[in-house]
Amino acid sequence: MGFYRIINFLGMKKEKLILSFIATLFGLLVAGIAFYLFQSTKTIPVTTTKTISFASPTPASPSISLTLDRPKDEDVVGSRVLIVSGRTTSSAVVIVITDSSEDVITPSANGSFSTTVNLDEGQNILEVISIAPNGESVTSKKTVTYSLEEF
Repeated sequence: MGFYRIINFLGMKKEKLILSFIATLFGLLVAGIAFYLFQSTKTIPVTTTKTISFASPTPASPSISLTLDRPKDEDVVGSRVLIVSGRTTSSAVVIVITDSSEDVITPSANGSFSTTVNLDEGQNILEVISIAPNGESVTSKKTVTYSLEEF
């Protein structure tokens, strides 16, 4: 007789579980319909809407400049030592980068600077960076070829 009690108990449990599941689905369906009806009948008064417009920022002209007098781009030189000179903002710091070195230069009061760099044989890429105290920077790249051949 104990076996039939267990089966009856499980049978009741299944019925309660199925009934709970159906009730939950029905409740979700009713709540979804009510929410849809609420949203579709809701109106927004015209006076409460606001129009926002954004103006795109105009880039400020850089307050730092960099002009290289020497070397010219695509120069071919017969000397390993090359003079790099130019002008920038007087408060800036100038960095001259080659494949084998980095030099940091402080320009004079009028903004002029000059330094020498050693070139490797063949093509060398010179990168000159001028950095203002506020973090703005300007970069100039030049390609210089060191060759011992006569032209």
